[in-house]
Amino acid sequence: MLSVYGVAPSEQLFKGTSEAEFPAFHGRPVGGPVLVDCKVSIVKLGSHALGDQQSWVWKPVTQGYAVALENQPLSSLKNHLRGLRTLKDESGQNRLWPWFDPRYLKLVLRGLDGDDLVRLFGPVTLFAFALENGVELFSQQDGSLQVKVVSKC
Repeated sequence: MLSVYGVAPSEQLFKGTSEAEFPAFHGRPVGGPVLVDCKVSIVKLGSHALGDQQSWVWKPVTQGYAVALENQPLSSLKNHLRGLRTLKDESGQNRLWPWFDPRYLKLVLRGLDGDDLVRLFGPVTLFAFALENGVELFSQQDGSLQVKVVSKC
């Protein structure tokens, strides 16, 4: 069974019931005008959300992303995302990064392969990101990134 959830800063949610909320965590802004100290929520979405960003309950839709899990409980997503709060930089130091910001997550997804990509996906089957007129779906197969664009007709 496929379950679809949205991940976005809590203040961006206009409707929908929060399934899980992550408390703010402290640190400096990372890589631009993205606040690292904000609450992030997970909301339940319908499976049609993977092909149509109009059903995403946060606005603007570019401020969050959707994920799909196959036969996994919400707790596996919540625990996985909790583990994404830090990322090792080139010098091996753990750094806070805005894992909830689709711009940064897409950069990281595009920059990884092999076991690193598999670890970043964890229980997630698909990451879905808003495009101007559609949705971009990221999946991985055998440690290789697969990207598919679903255009809205």
